[in-house]
Amino acid sequence: MIDDLSVAKTAVFFSIRRDLSDKSIEDLFRSIRAAHGATGNNIFRHTREHAGDTRWSAICFTYERAPAFLDDSTDIVETLCGYVMLVEYQSYVAVFSSRLSIPAHFKTKYLAPVSINRVERAIAKQNAVFQKMRTRNMSISRHAMRYKMVEAADLSNVVGPAGSRRQAPQTYSVDVDGTHMTATPGTGRIALRSDRAGYEEIIGFAKEMIDALRADAGEVSAFLQTFARPMTLADALSVAQPTALGIDTSRLTDAATGDAPAIRIVRAGDNPTQLTTAELRTLIEQLDRPLDIKGDDKLRHATLPDTEEQVASLSLNKTRIALRSLDLPVAATVEVESTAFPLGADPDRQPLYRYLDENGAIIVLFDDVRLAYIDGIVFRDETLRDGGAAFLRYLHVEPSLDGVESEKGEFTAAKTAFDADSTFGVVVNQLAATDTILVCDDLDDEWADFIGLRTDGTLTQITFYHAKAGDLSLGAGQFHIAVSQALKNLGNMTFPAERMNAKVQRWSNLYNNEGHATQISRTIRSNTPHLGEAIAQARSAPEAIRRAVIVTSSLSKQAVTNVLNNAQNGVRLRPSFVQMYWLLQSFFSDCAEAGVSGSIVCRP
Repeated sequence: MIDDLSVAKTAVFFSIRRDLSDKSIEDLFRSIRAAHGATGNNIFRHTREHAGDTRWSAICFTYERAPAFLDDSTDIVETLCGYVMLVEYQSYVAVFSSRLSIPAHFKTKYLAPVSINRVERAIAKQNAVFQKMRTRNMSISRHAMRYKMVEAADLSNVVGPAGSRRQAPQTYSVDVDGTHMTATPGTGRIALRSDRAGYEEIIGFAKEMIDALRADAGEVSAFLQTFARPMTLADALSVAQPTALGIDTSRLTDAATGDAPAIRIVRAGDNPTQLTTAELRTLIEQLDRPLDIKGDDKLRHATLPDTEEQVASLSLNKTRIALRSLDLPVAATVEVESTAFPLGADPDRQPLYRYLDENGAIIVLFDDVRLAYIDGIVFRDETLRDGGAAFLRYLHVEPSLDGVESEKGEFTAAKTAFDADSTFGVVVNQLAATDTILVCDDLDDEWADFIGLRTDGTLTQITFYHAKAGDLSLGAGQFHIAVSQALKNLGNMTFPAERMNAKVQRWSNLYNNEGHATQISRTIRSNTPHLGEAIAQARSAPEAIRRAVIVTSSLSKQAVTNVLNNAQNGVRLRPSFVQMYWLLQSFFSDCAEAGVSGSIVCRP
């Protein structure tokens, strides 16, 4: 029956850690059958047969499971058919599969990931034309855009390098001299666009790809090199230490929700129960919090910020960082099982921390802010090669912020203006002084605290001001709300026509806050009696400049400069600063992607 095999040329490639044998393959096939409760005969089964200078093994069988769209208690089952094929060649192995997978224990014992650099040299060649790419932001903040997908006939013509260095490539598709290939370097998956092929053809494909992966030389595309670059964990640990841990919760939610979830998350115990939607939401919210990494040994512990409460542990191994425990209240009491089995019947049900570890769902930041461990790989952002000047140019100084006492000031029924010693007052009196139109949009359906508009000849400038106040800090906590508000309202900077009537009407009212009615007009200033018409003209201005400005009294540019200078001299950075750096880098990058200039106005 192997002659009937007709599949795509798609495989996951590994290097062989420990020599395979007939027995190891037979044990593998038995464990795969047992994991799926297969009782019938195999459709085909071959163990380490020769094909030239390669050896190949394959198994195919049918198994039953409850349909994903029916409750676990149903007696209805559907019959599925799956296969796995392994091709061994020159100390590498290619794994082809459908509906079956290689168990984690077999991979750990016999296989090792292929170096990401080898995948790049094999696929992302110098003459490769990139047509599709999925990237991961190097920030661990839940307020940042985590993933981004871009697609074009030639991405090098439409994707600029400004924000790309803070993006780690996850998957990309390229065209090389008419051959279209897709690679996921972190997992070693490589696919060739072609007609379906029989087993002899996919053996040839595996051999061709392994020869390319074995090459020790070759130029990598200049376009790919504009993104964050991979490096070995050993090299990273020789110059930096882990400082913050984050969980990529999107992987967990993607696998656990949807029409056909691959996993279910259950309460641990002899009679497991599946988490409800509300319980899953609570778990995700808990996992979204960054943790501080402490210690100097191979085994490190992670704590909640500004506490000594240990809630996780990590092992720094030679090639990977492993999550060894996760003791957050909800996370410590749940396990993960495959939906291929009825509730509670998965023999390989595992603790949540082990699932996250095996699926590369942890993110680690270092005291060198250029580095981030994502999807099992360390990536380096090169934007600090200039000592941080590229970061500091987004920070603008406003001396009057030194005298700020509060965010909005005090309110009385007779008040006609925001207090000069409030952040709101600084925006009105200093930062937006040249805006010919300035409205206060604070509270309720808020797009920004203030929206400014200035027209000078053919130049139209639209500014969304997000004003905050606080004690001086070099941590991310002061920025989470402001960054989240700024990013979610980037689309509103085009003044969507269907929403403007309500907005203009609101701006004609007086400002009320904290139960106080005031005499402060929401329209602070305007050079036109027809505000709606001015907004419509700004919307259609072909060369409008849009700015998203976070104004804060909680940050000092000189303090940031000092920290970055110290980092250049080898001083270890605090976890809170690293998290702030990545949060703000994500803000600047996401603004640039939306055609908006993002910046921070802060104390000197």
